[in-house]
Amino acid sequence: MKFYSSKTIRQKIQSLSLFLVLTTAVLGMTTTLAFSLRMEYDNLDRNLMNSALVLAQSPDVADVLAGRSDGEVLTGYLNGTISRVQDIDAIVVADTSGTIVYSPDPSYVGTTYPDLDNLTVLHGQDSEVDTGAGISGVEHRAQAAVHDTDGTLLGFVSVGIGVRSVNRTVIDTVACFLILSFIAASVGLVLSRHLSYSIKESLMGYEPDTFLRMFHQREGVLDALEEGILAIDTDSRIVYMNQAGLRMVNAKNLDDVLGKPLHDIYPDSHLSRLLTTGKSEYNVHLSHIPGLRSAISDRMPIWENGKIMGAVAIFRDRSEATSLAEELTGVRHLVEAMRAYTHEFVNKLHTILGMIQLGQTEKAEQYILDISQVHHQSVSRVMNQIQDTAVAALLVGKTSRASELGIHLHLDPKSSLSGDERFLPSGVLVTILGNLIENATECLNRSSWKLREINVSIREKEDHLLLCVEDTGPGIVPELLPYIFEPNVSTKGNGHGIGLARIKELVNLYQGEIRVESEPKSGTSFFLTFFTQGRRN
Repeated sequence: MKFYSSKTIRQKIQSLSLFLVLTTAVLGMTTTLAFSLRMEYDNLDRNLMNSALVLAQSPDVADVLAGRSDGEVLTGYLNGTISRVQDIDAIVVADTSGTIVYSPDPSYVGTTYPDLDNLTVLHGQDSEVDTGAGISGVEHRAQAAVHDTDGTLLGFVSVGIGVRSVNRTVIDTVACFLILSFIAASVGLVLSRHLSYSIKESLMGYEPDTFLRMFHQREGVLDALEEGILAIDTDSRIVYMNQAGLRMVNAKNLDDVLGKPLHDIYPDSHLSRLLTTGKSEYNVHLSHIPGLRSAISDRMPIWENGKIMGAVAIFRDRSEATSLAEELTGVRHLVEAMRAYTHEFVNKLHTILGMIQLGQTEKAEQYILDISQVHHQSVSRVMNQIQDTAVAALLVGKTSRASELGIHLHLDPKSSLSGDERFLPSGVLVTILGNLIENATECLNRSSWKLREINVSIREKEDHLLLCVEDTGPGIVPELLPYIFEPNVSTKGNGHGIGLARIKELVNLYQGEIRVESEPKSGTSFFLTFFTQGRRN
């Protein structure tokens, strides 16, 4: 067994094919050869007997045996028959005493027929076929009695073929079968060699043992990944899922999902649509996965020879990454806000310094009191309305940043927000509001509009939270409006188009609603609503 297992796939297939061909050839040849030889003997006996009966019924033969003819005509006829018929070596005509009156060898004429005592045709039997001594040695022969017109027995006719000729026929038949067996074995080896190359080519040039070992190694690597992998066929049935994927759908082992329809395991999956569209999808937000709070997926169709053979999806658990991103995004907005506030404060310090240097101390004091009062009132109003410190700090910073750019950012006086995070985490709120306000600020900063305002409204009710960000910018063109939440779609060129896509993901994650209204040259409004029951734990 070890020796056999050490062979290559080509050697294994060739050995097996040769064994099968030879075994089949031997069994087939033995059976067919026996049947063929039997038929050869039957045909030979039939031909010999027919020839003997025809000659025995010939009037010329009867006339010669009855003494009514000298036999010259018969001799010429029989000599011609022997030369024309291949299966006849000898024809003998003898009388009842066994004296030969015709033989192809004239030296036997007048002699006694060999093996005369064993001839049954002289003792009442009309014909027989046997093997015995003849004028050409041992013969396989047919004998027929010759009767006169009145029924008197005149003698017999013997038509035979030498045993050597019979053996030669057998040898030729066996040789023919051996040649056919050799040809079959050769064809089998050629086909097996072609089959082995085809199998090896289908295994990308690897031996089956090597391919199997590589398969298990790569399967182990895939199972060790933290990302879940799921593959389906053209019928949307699961053909593969690694261990991480099984955990994500709360399945214990691969047998629980293998071959089952995808929607039986993950009803909300849209992976099957790739079988129709043939387009890859990246960073797709996923919801309602049993084993995950938040995940994103990359989806790709599987192509083979220009045809879609299935699709594969890679799931990544982003629960921790989402929390970290929300925190980092909030910090980024706060840092930007503080930078703008610091820049504004430096400008005011320069103004105060200039007044002091000009000797206008009283004006400097009044200026300090005025800006302190304005700043205190502005910050106090925001802090009174917005209890969430991070959101309040964001609004204060964005207000200073907008003011620096000549844009008025206005917080709705009816706005209110508690700090208990009933609807959204603080970091999510900072991300959403920060992106919307930043987009509005950049839009107004690039425009030449005289009216440059941003209105922000945050209204927290018992069962829902309403966010609204409006600007007086140039608006969004109608052709682009249906696609603004798709990644990399932006009016600001390459490298943008991420903020709104991120907002859309967060809205989907927390099962909220988002609506946008925009008119060219009139501005854009974003309305977001979140509900208490939509909050995910």
